[in-house]
Amino acid sequence: MTKIPKVSPSTLAELKTNILTLRTKLEQIEYLSVVILDLQNEDGRWVTYGEEYEKNKANCEELIQEMTVFAKNKIKNLGGRPIKWIEYPIVSSIGQYNEVKESFKDDGKLLEWVKWLLSNIEHHVRKSSSFLERTFNDRVLRQLTLDSKDKGEEYQKFVKRWGDAQNLEGDFEDYLERQLKVLSLVAPSNTPRNNFIDNSGKKSIGKTSPITFFIDEQIKEGEEVWKEAWIKLYNLADIKNTKKENLALHNLGEKNFYLRREMKQTSKNIDHAIEYQEDGALTFKTVSRQDFGSMFRRAMKISRTQSDSPK
Repeated sequence: MTKIPKVSPSTLAELKTNILTLRTKLEQIEYLSVVILDLQNEDGRWVTYGEEYEKNKANCEELIQEMTVFAKNKIKNLGGRPIKWIEYPIVSSIGQYNEVKESFKDDGKLLEWVKWLLSNIEHHVRKSSSFLERTFNDRVLRQLTLDSKDKGEEYQKFVKRWGDAQNLEGDFEDYLERQLKVLSLVAPSNTPRNNFIDNSGKKSIGKTSPITFFIDEQIKEGEEVWKEAWIKLYNLADIKNTKKENLALHNLGEKNFYLRREMKQTSKNIDHAIEYQEDGALTFKTVSRQDFGSMFRRAMKISRTQSDSPK
C-alpha cells in the first residue's frame, strides 16, 4: 500500500513532489484533502512551519494560500472527493466489533468487513522495548480524520477513536482471524472469495504464481478490463524501494507473498511494474504493466473457452 506522506508540505514545490509518490487518484485526493485541513488549522500551521510562522507570518500565509488554491483545483481536476471517505467502520477491540457487527445483516458483507480490517492492520515494535504494537495503517488514519471532519464529530470523541486505531486491543487481531475462518464457511457462495476458491468445479487459470492467482480471482469476480485489474494490483503493492522488512505480507489462495512497485525496461519503453517475492523464496520476480496485460488477456481467452465448452 502506498504510504501517504505524514508531514504537510511547507511549499508548493514540496506538495507537488509528494503527489508524485501517490499512484492513484483517490490516494492523491485523500492526501490533498488532509493537507488542506492541516493548513487551515492553526496547530497544523505551527507543525509545518514551527517558529518561522511567528517570525515571518506574512510569507507563510502566502505559501499556505498558494498551496490551498493548488490543492483544491487539483482535487477538482482529479474528479472531486468521494461520496464517503472510508469504506467500513473502524473498530479496535473485540467489544466494539461485536457491537458493530449486528448492523451487518448479510454474512457476505460481514466477511468482507473482516477482511478489510485485517488487510489494514500493521505491526510495529517500540524502539524503547520489544513490545509489538498493532495499528491501522497511515491511509486508514487519514480516511478516519477526513470522515470525522465531514461528520462534524466532537473533537474529544475523534481523538479517542484516532488513538484507539493506533493501539489495537492485544488479542483483537487473533479474534478477527478466527472470525474470518468461521465466516468463510457460512458466507453465501456468491461472495468473491468463495467464487475464487470454488468456481462450480471449473479448473482455475494458471495458478502458478501470486499474479496468476490474482488474475484468476479478478476474472471470477467479473472483471474484464485488464487495466482496471492492474490498478487494483498496483494499489496493493508497497511503494518502490520499500525495505524487505517493512513490506506487508499478502495472502492469495495458497500463496503468501510480498509486493512492491517498480519500473521495468520493456521492448518499447520503461514501464510501471510490480515485483513480488513468495514467502520463503530467495529472489523477487518482476512483472511489467505490459506483461500483466498479456497475462490477463490470455487468461480471459482461456476462461471464455471453458465457459463455452459443453457441460
